[in-house]
Amino acid sequence: MNIINQILLSGISPEQLIELFRPMAREELRLVIAEQDEKLLSPSKTCEIFIPAITKATLSSWTKQGLLKDHRYGSRVYYLKSEVLAASKKLKKHKSIYKN
Repeated sequence: MNIINQILLSGISPEQLIELFRPMAREELRLVIAEQDEKLLSPSKTCEIFIPAITKATLSSWTKQGLLKDHRYGSRVYYLKSEVLAASKKLKKHKSIYKN
């Protein structure tokens, strides 16, 4: 094995190693969570986020009222997960399946 490709950990405790990697792990986790929050949802998946689940007619009505914003790509309609979750916090009757 080439000596350049080896990492020597002598003199470092497991706890110290954890502390060295912790900031990197937190940043990676933050990026994954941010990526999930910006996920595009189909109208059907958007309806399923709410408890109780809403119909596509309700989703359309809320979009027309400005409670939710749709994003159109060609003839397809999507909703940003982060925007849907933010809107669910404002609605009294319907809550998100995710913790608010």
